[in-house]
Amino acid sequence: MDYLASIITLKDGAAVVGSVGYSYYEDLQETGITYFVGAQYRNNGYAVQAVKAYTEYLLKYYNVKRIIATMRNENVPSWKVIEKAGYILNTQRMYKDLNDDEEELYRFYEIKENIG
Repeated sequence: MDYLASIITLKDGAAVVGSVGYSYYEDLQETGITYFVGAQYRNNGYAVQAVKAYTEYLLKYYNVKRIIATMRNENVPSWKVIEKAGYILNTQRMYKDLNDDEEELYRFYEIKENIG
């Protein structure tokens, strides 16, 4: 499977606040977590909760032994989410993502075991 995503809702289900999922990075040959939370719902911990839960799910039910997260170095809110979710910074290096026009400084995180 190349991409699998789920929506993030408020506990009462009254609103969709974002999405969380995973994607297979062909160039890196790695499974990576992806997430997005709408601007009006940020800074409430929704992304951290979703990333933790989805990571636990992937590690438990899929044949995934390691999950990575990549983001541009200047995207401080995103890498704070991933760190709070238990991912460890592995390296920082120049990288050209599919949507980038040129190489930029990226942070590469990983998690290898259940973050329960």
